[in-house]
Amino acid sequence: MEKDSPAIDLALVHSTKCQQLLEEEELNEAIRYCIAQGIEPPLPPCDKRAPDYAHCVEAAKASLSDYGWWKKRLKLQGARTGSGRVMGQYHS
Repeated sequence: MEKDSPAIDLALVHSTKCQQLLEEEELNEAIRYCIAQGIEPPLPPCDKRAPDYAHCVEAAKASLSDYGWWKKRLKLQGARTGSGRVMGQYHS
C-alpha cells in the first residue's frame, strides 16, 4: 500500500517555533528566526523607553506566534517571488 507524503504546513511550523522561543523569553531570537525565513517582523523594534513598550512587546509576541499571521506572510512572500504558488505548504 502506497502512502502519500504528508504536507508540511510551514505556517504551523514557524508559528510553533516562535511560540517555543517566546515561552523561553526569547523575543529577539523569535524576531531573528522570522527574518531568517525571509519574513519582515510584525513591528519595528520596541524602544524600552517608550511608554507603550509593554504593549509593543505583547503585540509582537502575539503576531509571531499566530498561525494566521504566518500564513498570510508566507502567501505574500510567494506572491512577491513571482512563483504564483501560495507558499506555506510543501510535500516532503
